[in-house]
Amino acid sequence: MNSGPVGYVSVGRKIFNISNAVFLFIVSMVVLIPLLMVIVTSLSPDAVVAREEYVLIPRGITFDNYIRIFKSGYMSAFINSILVTVAATAVSMLLTVVMGYAMAQKDLIGKKFLIRFVVATMVLDAGIIPFYMVVKNLGLIDSYLALIIPAAISTYNLILMKNYISSIPTSIIEAARIDGCSELGILFKIVLPISIPIIAAITLFYAVSHWNSYLNVVIFINDSSKYTLQVLLRQLVYQSESAISSASALNNFKMAVMIMTMIPVLILYPFIQKYFISGIMLGSVKE
Repeated sequence: MNSGPVGYVSVGRKIFNISNAVFLFIVSMVVLIPLLMVIVTSLSPDAVVAREEYVLIPRGITFDNYIRIFKSGYMSAFINSILVTVAATAVSMLLTVVMGYAMAQKDLIGKKFLIRFVVATMVLDAGIIPFYMVVKNLGLIDSYLALIIPAAISTYNLILMKNYISSIPTSIIEAARIDGCSELGILFKIVLPISIPIIAAITLFYAVSHWNSYLNVVIFINDSSKYTLQVLLRQLVYQSESAISSASALNNFKMAVMIMTMIPVLILYPFIQKYFISGIMLGSVKE
């Protein structure tokens, strides 16, 4: 039942809409102003940054910091990061999808034990030294495989995938089995197309995680020609800090480094954002 004429908006609704708009505007500014400051500072001359440290309003533009990054082996490290990220994400997604599908089966023998064992890995951590010894004994030191295999599966992502697949109506899968479809056929022809939202979300999680990987590269990679972008850019910051006594004069270079590390993620996200929220929401629902 309508409480007023068509198109009528109550005073309470108007106040709510205005308050909501103001709140969203403030939140947007909290997010956008630091990002704008990073961009402007990265393009500011050293003299300006030396006086103000962080710049919000441009007072001269220079690309010297970006030129310096590209002259410091950036492209080689960038290619290394791309190769590792793509390969590691592909391996991670393959294992996560297959294992998530298996764990989602209601008649899986030892299902409860397997799930508890997987969840336990989120709590129990053996530490860096045993981790290093395992990788060393496998002969993976100074190999890209050391950056791919040990971090192949995230327990959190695996649980998201398992929960999403569990939400698929069993009648669809049973009908496919009755028609003679194999388990691989069910997985690739039925489950995967339905699971595109969660696959997109988990792919982004894995890609960002592998792209930002720093500690594993420092621990397992000795050959500087195999360094990824994160390690190279961190080294450039260290070198600059040791060469220049004034830390404030380095902020523009640090901001340029931040921009260069964010660009690939910012490029990837728009292509999968429409699947991101729905995938996370459905994958987070407990079976």
